[in-house]
Amino acid sequence: MKLLLSTCLLLLAAAAGTSPAVAEEYRLQREHVLGTSMELMVSAESEAAAEQIEQRVLDEIQRLAKIFSRYDANSELMQWQAGNVASTQLSAELTFVLQRAEHWRTTTGGAFDVRSGALAQLWKASAEQGERPSDAERQQLAAKLAHAPYQTDNIQRLDTLAISLDALAKGYILDKACELVEREFPQCGDFTINIGGDLRKLGDVPLEIAITNPRAASEQAAPLETFIATRPLAMATSGDYRRSLEVAGHRVSHIFDPRTGLPTAEVASASVVAANAMDADALATALCVLGPAEGLALVESLDATECCVVTADGRIVHSSGWPFGSPVSDASLLVMHQEEDAAKEKSGLYVDFSLVRPKGGRGYRRPYVAVWLEDTDGFPVKTAVLWMQTEQPGPRWHRDLTRWYRGDRMRKVVEETELIGTISTVTRGPGEYDAYFDGTDNAGQPLKPGKYTLCLEVAREHGTYQLIREKIEWGEQPIAEKELKGNVEMEDISYRFVPAKDEAKTDAS
Repeated sequence: MKLLLSTCLLLLAAAAGTSPAVAEEYRLQREHVLGTSMELMVSAESEAAAEQIEQRVLDEIQRLAKIFSRYDANSELMQWQAGNVASTQLSAELTFVLQRAEHWRTTTGGAFDVRSGALAQLWKASAEQGERPSDAERQQLAAKLAHAPYQTDNIQRLDTLAISLDALAKGYILDKACELVEREFPQCGDFTINIGGDLRKLGDVPLEIAITNPRAASEQAAPLETFIATRPLAMATSGDYRRSLEVAGHRVSHIFDPRTGLPTAEVASASVVAANAMDADALATALCVLGPAEGLALVESLDATECCVVTADGRIVHSSGWPFGSPVSDASLLVMHQEEDAAKEKSGLYVDFSLVRPKGGRGYRRPYVAVWLEDTDGFPVKTAVLWMQTEQPGPRWHRDLTRWYRGDRMRKVVEETELIGTISTVTRGPGEYDAYFDGTDNAGQPLKPGKYTLCLEVAREHGTYQLIREKIEWGEQPIAEKELKGNVEMEDISYRFVPAKDEAKTDAS
């Protein structure tokens, strides 16, 4: 969203004979890993053995982060850019990734560039002034990006633009983590690592991978499509549906075309399956810039690489072998439906928010979160998000969502239905999320026009309790995007309302 992915993982029951009889599958999660969440699925003989693998993987990630991080002024990457480390002193890891970055810049004709953050900074600075950058500014910067940033043989800098390896270093780190597991834990036949939606899988245990629909990316929405991987793979997704930039009253993509200096506009999301995560990572970004036709042609020219591209107008484009040559049964129906609805946005209330990443992090517990609508009597007519620990001892803590729980007790008396255990899902780590209210209540009946209160509630063990309430009017008038004040648990909060069209009035006009 990234994605950054916009993927979710579900480990399926292993087929007989795919792993040793003594091995079990363990799922481990960590926060604050490369600035996001990490999920491991490990085949091991005991929980202690799985945790040992996890710790070695974390050690390797930490070692590599000290090389590639652009947030740490003391990282090797940042020290090299500051002129404190000579090119002849660079580690083999940094040299390799820089060379691979230049490979993808030339292979994509400049669509992939590790200096494209300069364009983002240019557009952000102009956006703060309520305008777009001038054509001269944009073209001048694009002209600089037309030339190589450094020499690949000796890694000598050729300009002074800032370099970020975010678009491929995370994939490289996933690859190195898998190499470590294969080298140090050969008995671990099946291993999957997912960091912020980019993943790398070893082994043959079936894994269901779901790709987020960029046109319906809310937490309640069904995935665009799913497939089952039964062999090793790497996968990454990039797109503009989770992040965007508002410039002069218009939303534009946060991904920029280094060749023109303009925000990308043709692709909503691009998912790439490749032999290694570093190349999948770089290609997913490049495909968002290249567009569906040019991007598909590039992927078809590469070995062991497939893609699924969703265009801005809703078309779904697959490479010839996606996924692994098997047909996607519902893809054509999705295309027809999306082309039909491409020109009109669904009515309803759209809510965006981010869960804050606390400082420190060792003892961090994921928060419980509820997002719902109340009527003027304080009755909870619709709950869109309910995240809590679904296994013991989780359920006994749902009362920490004090306002939602109080309202839900009243609702249960009236509706005689249970929401906890039916709409609740597992807690989420820090990151960007959104909720969608489609205009129906908890029973599926249409909401009556009138005044409601949007509520966002967060409670975290060893953390804080926060409640945000905002009155809205559900009626015939749209509500332009409005930002709400954040707090220590939740930030970047906004909402907008799209009213339902009166078909009778539309036909009469």
